[in-house]
Amino acid sequence: MSQTPAAAPDVDHGIIYLVGDLRVDIGQQRVTRSGAEIALPNLSFQLLVALIRAAPDVVSHDALLARVWPGLVVSPETLHKRANLLREALGDGGKEPRYIAAVRSRGYRLIVQVTRAERSAVAPAPDAIPARPDIEPSMPGSTGSTANIASTSQGPKQWLGPALLAVALLTVGLVARTTVKTHGANPSVPAGLPRDEAASAGTRARTVAVMPFENISADVNDAYLARGLPEMILNRLSRVTGLTVIARNSSFAISTTSIDSQEIGRRLNSGYLVNGSVQRKADRLRMSVQLVDTTAGTLIWSATFDRTLNDIFDVEDEVAEQVTGALSARLSGLEPAPLAQRRSGNVEAYLAYLRGRTLLGRLSVAESDAAAPLFEKAISLDPNFAAAYASLYDARLQAADLRHEDLTPYRQRFRPLIDRALAIDPNSGAAYFARAMWAEAPFDARNADFKRGVALDPSNGRGLTTYAEFLDRENFGWSQGPRTNENYPPRSEEAKRILQRALQIDPMSPGAHFAAATGSFAEGGGAVLEQRMLSVLELDPNFVPALSQVGLFRWVLHDKLAEAVQILEHAIALDPGNPESRHTAMAVYLDLLEERAAREVAAGTPQVARDVHLRLMYSGHWHAAGRAAYDDTASAFDYCGNWLSAEAVRDYALRTGELNPAIAFIKEKFQFGFDPAAHLNFCNIGAAIALSQLSSAQGHALEAVTLRRAVIAWLDANTEKYAGPARRQRATVLLLDGRRDAALDELSESFRSGNYMHWWYTLNFDPVWLPLHGDRSFQAIATDVRRHVDSERKTLEELRRRGDVPDAQRLRGSAPGPGNK
Repeated sequence: MSQTPAAAPDVDHGIIYLVGDLRVDIGQQRVTRSGAEIALPNLSFQLLVALIRAAPDVVSHDALLARVWPGLVVSPETLHKRANLLREALGDGGKEPRYIAAVRSRGYRLIVQVTRAERSAVAPAPDAIPARPDIEPSMPGSTGSTANIASTSQGPKQWLGPALLAVALLTVGLVARTTVKTHGANPSVPAGLPRDEAASAGTRARTVAVMPFENISADVNDAYLARGLPEMILNRLSRVTGLTVIARNSSFAISTTSIDSQEIGRRLNSGYLVNGSVQRKADRLRMSVQLVDTTAGTLIWSATFDRTLNDIFDVEDEVAEQVTGALSARLSGLEPAPLAQRRSGNVEAYLAYLRGRTLLGRLSVAESDAAAPLFEKAISLDPNFAAAYASLYDARLQAADLRHEDLTPYRQRFRPLIDRALAIDPNSGAAYFARAMWAEAPFDARNADFKRGVALDPSNGRGLTTYAEFLDRENFGWSQGPRTNENYPPRSEEAKRILQRALQIDPMSPGAHFAAATGSFAEGGGAVLEQRMLSVLELDPNFVPALSQVGLFRWVLHDKLAEAVQILEHAIALDPGNPESRHTAMAVYLDLLEERAAREVAAGTPQVARDVHLRLMYSGHWHAAGRAAYDDTASAFDYCGNWLSAEAVRDYALRTGELNPAIAFIKEKFQFGFDPAAHLNFCNIGAAIALSQLSSAQGHALEAVTLRRAVIAWLDANTEKYAGPARRQRATVLLLDGRRDAALDELSESFRSGNYMHWWYTLNFDPVWLPLHGDRSFQAIATDVRRHVDSERKTLEELRRRGDVPDAQRLRGSAPGPGNK
């Protein structure tokens, strides 16, 4: 044993290191991989930092002892155990190490690339995943985004699809730019995310967060106990009436090594914390638990429990009961409830289940698929684990839904899982939530299941979020669950209350904040929506649904086509089986005159998600495009995201004279009913213009003019809110009304405002603008547009050269399309 000297002072406080696919924030003492935090005790973190600072050199045993245990007498065996703990936490192995190599008789060294990054740098993604671009908000009054497209040559390269409402908003365009305020390090709820201050103050005093425990066992394989025990205590406390318990996804995402209990309480909006440590020796288990008042920063209860390993579930109940008793001395009305849901008696099964639930909440095809084997493992370890059966059903249906597949065969195939879950445990809240999410049943039946799920599993953040979306599809887009034509009135206020509850118990959940962001549009408009999507990415830089939306924003609002591709390609790499990002990327590539890239990115999706008509229109094949647009089963997207389908049908009808089928199709597909002027919205306003042209071609001039007047009135009332294509739509109506000069001015302004969406169609194929192709003013507009597109193409090539988008090799042979004819 040796006496270690005092360590040198830190000189890199606040620096972020990229260590292979790890992101290590020295100031926040935080390690993340793919946006997910890796919880490290303080000593393990300090050991990692010591190796980072010396990389790639070997750090001797004595030097590590001096750095990690300054001024203390410790043995080399302690260092060896700590190195094993660090490796275990990182998923590293001694025989085939990924990060840390032991050098016999000398010390340790890092064997991965280490680079320094600015604080704004994003978390690197897994191998083969392109580095996520640094996304900054656009500034008010600018003509484009101020985002800096960050890249590091040494870095490694890799949703539910966007909520349907958000896709619709962006399809038509949204609003002027907005500024996002900067925040302090590691904010719990980024600016722009809603929090009712009065409610916050009232609920904090009755809220408790259970933190991950520290494993102090000699065996690193006992780490599962340090995470499993607090998980079980958390779930037991969630049954206490009158107490709000923070969901594990939020409490376990907070690093406890670098911030005190008061700061943790502020970030989680929690008045109390439960933390502790666990140590196992043979079949004996010692657990030390503390209850802390985060407002005062004081310890109000602590206890140590010595039990056998077989008593693990009894000790969980005992801890929960004593914590409840300690809280009852301060809070009135707490009523411990009997355990309603049957739990697994197998710790490993329970931990596999929890890992699967975390993946399921990521709302991606890849992670939904990855969650399923974990639930299957839980079931194999405990065949009577009801919640695991329900979650396996949930994972299988969510993955299919995200791929835009027909859910009918999946319901039939996996329905026995739900039946089995409820047969094992008729009080399984997870089973009722899953059945409500994915059932093809009337509103009342699904609503009853949701209510039962809430009553049985009140801390299920995912269930609460999807229930809110279900109640108000108009505002939240019903991003979870089957797409249905059933119409029922939105229950907006009830949905808001339920979503607020979800945010209270799971304040770090990107999924809940994503739902809140989509729901913000109705009241705050597109500026608020964009700001809140950026805030979701502050919580999780690799959250695919928000990445897809921000890529859409860059394309539709900020004329940043190349940057949009970079963001969307990153989302595709993270979740290659999800057609939403591919669908948008395909359209952006067409705007960049990259037809082959558009074809290749679309080829990675199911046939129903390829929107063939759009690429046929780009190639000038109006007849085939029209027939493809008529085939409603050929697109997985509803009319909000099925871009230019009304225009394809209109062009076909005007050329063939088949007007009646086109009018009937557009009225039905775009939900116009018998009075189109009374059913205008941001999804069908463009289709209404096409419909007016068809009515005029039929000889119904008055009907056409009446519909155009309604379109203009709608645009007058909503242009500021929706922006984007709204100006181009106005220009089209002006030209149809014979106001050539005003139409050209509006067309020019539409491009200057930052929207180049489907510009090639407007300038080359749109029959409204064909008569002006020889007009000098129109030609000048076209020249400016192509000049900007050429500039974006150059930016795209630079991004390819840097490796930030797929290599140009994939696009060899691609040539500019009709936009440059």
